[in-house]
Amino acid sequence: MKQKYSFLSDRILIVLIVLVLSLVGLVTTLIYALNAKEELHELSFDWSIDDPLKEDLYVVAYSNVFAQDENGVGTQYNCILVNSSKYGVSDWFITVKTHEDYRIDNSWNGTWTHGVDKLMFVPDTSNHFVEKGQKESFGLVLYSETAFDMTEITLNFKAVRSVWSYPLFDIFYVVSIICIVVITIAFVIKLRIAKYAKTHAAYKDLVSESLRTIANIIDTKDEYTKGHSVRVAIYSRMIAERMGMSDYDQERIYYIGLLHDIGKVGVPVSILTKPGRLSDEEFEIIKKHPSMGASIMKDFSSIPGVTNGIKYHHERYDGKGYNEHLSGEDIPLEGRIICVADSYDAMSSKRCYRNSLSYDFILDELKRNAGTQFDPNILKHMVAIVEGGYAPISDAEMEDYEI
Repeated sequence: MKQKYSFLSDRILIVLIVLVLSLVGLVTTLIYALNAKEELHELSFDWSIDDPLKEDLYVVAYSNVFAQDENGVGTQYNCILVNSSKYGVSDWFITVKTHEDYRIDNSWNGTWTHGVDKLMFVPDTSNHFVEKGQKESFGLVLYSETAFDMTEITLNFKAVRSVWSYPLFDIFYVVSIICIVVITIAFVIKLRIAKYAKTHAAYKDLVSESLRTIANIIDTKDEYTKGHSVRVAIYSRMIAERMGMSDYDQERIYYIGLLHDIGKVGVPVSILTKPGRLSDEEFEIIKKHPSMGASIMKDFSSIPGVTNGIKYHHERYDGKGYNEHLSGEDIPLEGRIICVADSYDAMSSKRCYRNSLSYDFILDELKRNAGTQFDPNILKHMVAIVEGGYAPISDAEMEDYEI
């Protein structure tokens, strides 16, 4: 049978595409984060040194005048860099605007330098990086003519932001988890389906072999009909395939073909193997085999339509068949298909009362009975099978045939 397209593969492909897209997003985030580390940011503060800020990242300075003499006013400035942001601060330094002459007396945790109108502080190498949620203290002592407040402070820094602090990373993380879960579930389902398919295939082989065995038992009542039921089953499936029937229905028609003559178990061997013409009484007996077969299989519900194929495969399209004298499409489809396949194999096989008929004669006989004995829409497929060289099949082909 043809292998059906797996919807599971399609779903896994979609998940993989989503995962790839999320990976692209992650790589983009990484590139952005790495580039962001090289960017120098600047924040300016114009606040009172006694007014702690409520921002995420800020610098505050507190002053303490401790001396006032001939050297000037001595002031100690205690400064704090507060990092409450979502990223680290690296390579930072600050500048403070000044308005008069001054002299640096002492400093800690970094180096202060001065120019004409500003002070610059560069931290030591040990504290040039301030992690998020941390603080860094530094300061200096200087002398000037008058004490002044550090209200104009500028902070320069590089933001060191972890990849997982970006919203896009959260999206990637969630999508990745979902994809992993879906792929895992899909893999488990696929394993279970594979296990089920293996078990189903084993049961299918068992059913097929069992039904072929039954067909062989039926056919062994007459040495001239050996293999007849298997061939009818194969031709019936070929017809069903050309009619566009589903794989399931093709398989179903095949099994019905195997069992179509099961009613012959109730027909005496003497009648089945009689080399000459049957008497009227003998013919009446053999005409009962479709209804006997249907009676035997009436409780066999595993193959839908099995009794239709058995009971009606000797009905004729013109209504002159047996036993119900149905006509046209009143004859169940299974019966009409089996009728064509059965008649072809009967003509192309050697029987106890005659040899197999010629290729040309069989084709002429089939075509001549279109619309009378056979459904013409079904017959045309059998004719195409014969003309295409697909029938008759050899014993070797019959033995190797698999559905």
